[in-house]
Amino acid sequence: MLKKSSSLIPFASLSTAAGVIILLARWINGNLLLSSPSALISYGFMAGICYTLATAISFIVLGSFLKRSGFTQSQNEQSFLILKIQEKLSGINLKVLQLFYLVTGVEIWLIQLITVSVLSTIMFNIPVPITLILFLIGMLLLDRFLSIKGILWMDILFIVILFSLLIFIPIFYFVQNGASTVYEGIRLYHPYLFYFKNSEILLFYVVLQLAILGQVLFDKSTWFLIAFIKPKKIRRSLFSAGIILALLTLSFTAVLMIALYSGSYGQFQILVLTFLYEVQPGFLTFAFFVFTFLAIVTTLLVEMRATKRFFSTKKPYYYYLIGLILFSFTLFLSIDMTILGVIYIFAFLHITMLPFIIILLFTKRIIHKHSWFAIFLSIIIGVGIGLYFNFLYGLAVSFIISCIAQFLLQTENMDSRNI
Repeated sequence: MLKKSSSLIPFASLSTAAGVIILLARWINGNLLLSSPSALISYGFMAGICYTLATAISFIVLGSFLKRSGFTQSQNEQSFLILKIQEKLSGINLKVLQLFYLVTGVEIWLIQLITVSVLSTIMFNIPVPITLILFLIGMLLLDRFLSIKGILWMDILFIVILFSLLIFIPIFYFVQNGASTVYEGIRLYHPYLFYFKNSEILLFYVVLQLAILGQVLFDKSTWFLIAFIKPKKIRRSLFSAGIILALLTLSFTAVLMIALYSGSYGQFQILVLTFLYEVQPGFLTFAFFVFTFLAIVTTLLVEMRATKRFFSTKKPYYYYLIGLILFSFTLFLSIDMTILGVIYIFAFLHITMLPFIIILLFTKRIIHKHSWFAIFLSIIIGVGIGLYFNFLYGLAVSFIISCIAQFLLQTENMDSRNI
């Protein structure tokens, strides 16, 4: 797969198996580990599964879009997303998309910082700011000295630990305590988790699926990784990664059940703490920590490398990276945030961008010069409705307005060309 004499992976050289590994390593991160329990608490058992399945389904949809669009990958060092942005956008549209391209990094960094702070609070008696400073310095050093080949081997180690934990922990614990005991404990302490008549669960899933699909299609890291996979293996890698991620949902949900059955809880941080307490063998607790830490590190390393490709020289990249880290660190210390809260905020951007990104990437249509305004208008109206009524309603309205606006702009483009 790799030449021993090469410190870099040639672009478009990875097989299906390697492609699946790097895609899974990118999307199994602090977001999945801590926001999935939070969704479970807020919306019940089905929501926890739906949250994880949404990313898997998005992979499968992306593979279908690539197949129908006749996608061919150029042998170059740029992602397909960057190529399309440079090819089809100009003026304000280009500047706005470049801004959004960089702003999405704030979401990823904030989520990983929250995850690190939770781990620090649970497992170490070190003040969170000190932990974060050491972690950020470590990430800068890894970005500076670790090669793409090193990141791939780290991804492989992470996936091995992931499968080992998600297979071994449920089997070990259910054999030791009995599956019926766990089930009855959940029914006793948390009967609402099995309540399937929540009136908002359908809206939650539809909105969540659309937002995550928009996030996947506009994710710089995903397109950066796709550039490393052989063109004929890309769709197969996406489908395989989606199916594996869907299957992992069941194992991850089983791990959460271990923490849930023994009593009540308040916040999702307590849920993770309960799980670590319930898993008695010390090596499992240590393995869970290593697994979570690798999930954070691999996600951020790929994000940093994908962002570096956006800049023509290293100097602007390091200015951006240092500014992003300082901003995320300051924002984290200034505001009490949860991962689900961060996801909700950036979901307005992802769900509003979805119609625009589909037109940009998978059609030959010309982008209207006022498309950027339609995106901003949809976000503003959606946020307003979300603050006044409900975030789910706001996200749904943002998506509907964005679809209508992009459709009208495309109709205007066709009319002007006919004239």
